[in-house]
Amino acid sequence: MKRSILLVAIGSMVAANLFAQDPQTPSAPVVATKMTFQEAVKIALEKNVILNTQKNFLDASEARKLQGYAGYLPGISAQGSATRANGLQIDPVTGVGSNVQADNVQASINANYTLFNGFNRINLIKQNNTNLLAQVALVQRTNQDVIFNVASQYLTVLLDNQLLDIANENTRTQQVIFDQTKEQADVGVRAQADEFTQNSLLKNAEVAALRAKILLENDRATLAQTLELDPSIDFQLEVPTWESDITYFETHSLDSLYRIALANRTDLKQQTYIAEGWKYTMRLNSSGYYPTVSLFAGYGSTYFHSNDQQPSFRDQFVKNNPQSNYGVQVNIPIFDRLLTRTNRVVSKVSYKNAELTRDNLFKTVKIDVQRSFKNYQTAIISYKASLSQMEAGELALRVQRESYELGVASQVAVATANQAYVVAASSKAQAEVTLLFQKILLEYALGTLRIEDVP
Repeated sequence: MKRSILLVAIGSMVAANLFAQDPQTPSAPVVATKMTFQEAVKIALEKNVILNTQKNFLDASEARKLQGYAGYLPGISAQGSATRANGLQIDPVTGVGSNVQADNVQASINANYTLFNGFNRINLIKQNNTNLLAQVALVQRTNQDVIFNVASQYLTVLLDNQLLDIANENTRTQQVIFDQTKEQADVGVRAQADEFTQNSLLKNAEVAALRAKILLENDRATLAQTLELDPSIDFQLEVPTWESDITYFETHSLDSLYRIALANRTDLKQQTYIAEGWKYTMRLNSSGYYPTVSLFAGYGSTYFHSNDQQPSFRDQFVKNNPQSNYGVQVNIPIFDRLLTRTNRVVSKVSYKNAELTRDNLFKTVKIDVQRSFKNYQTAIISYKASLSQMEAGELALRVQRESYELGVASQVAVATANQAYVVAASSKAQAEVTLLFQKILLEYALGTLRIEDVP
């Protein structure tokens, strides 16, 4: 669509300086907030919902990692109760029962420490560590996704602006030609059919300008949504400095780019960590086959008071009633209704699937690099060709203008040369945008895309 608009607009554009000045007075520009590419990326990185969600998940992964290490610490708990009862009560001191009103206070502290639980704790720690590394890699790749999406949409809006300017300029030029053709047709210099033909070209140019405007508004809305901007806020994008080191990647072979991508693609690292995490999950779920050995200890005391004469709280709670317990507990699994087996099979299947996904992503990374590298090389060739086309078009236009001033060349020749020059200038601008975008795309495929590397 964009290319068709550009070709239609440029193909019918003729130099405005060959005709009378445009009688239309351009409207005053609308004041809008200026936004640079760096600012757009910064806003997106701060407000992007997906990126912030993954950062929140990163906090949860860090908490699970810490909890895994805490599994080697003993569990300690304290409990207490205070009750009042009416009726038959057993005096814990004398062992005599009587129908009285009694107060009973109890308190205890208990500790439990696991000596062995089938390697559950060590596998849980490894699982949590790999899951944390996978989440870190996901956050990094999501960060690159945001930069890539903003760059793509930002450059698209810039290109839309250029297409709209070309379409508007073409409309103004066609209007001038129509006015002159109509005047010439009215005095009989030109045929009436020429007026109708030019009027048709004018209407086509107006439609092309309207389509270019709608396309720009739609792409601006998409960018605003990515940046989480208020739809009522108007903004204008500043054109970055189109500087790109086109020789940087020319010194790299495709194999060397493969190695760079395999070393830097965080989505590949993430999938590797995910597969490793499922391997530890499978081992963790196998712990149900092993016995569990743990130590326990407790200390507590009670206080009992009724209508009968009782020792004081201090004598009962501190001296007479304290009790302690400690020992070793062994739990040997015999039959758990296939729960351990089922969990292990499920985690083993997830582990194999994660390995398949990793192997497929390994191939996908190479395909991405190969495709992006070829497109980048094509963009370089197109950019260099546009420079030559621009130079040739500028030279041809200068020669035709000088010839026209000397009375050697006709207006048609000058208009044709000017049209070729406009096409060359537009091709050069489009090639610059394409080249920068392809460089960003290649860096994204390599996993080396950073905000500092783009204008």
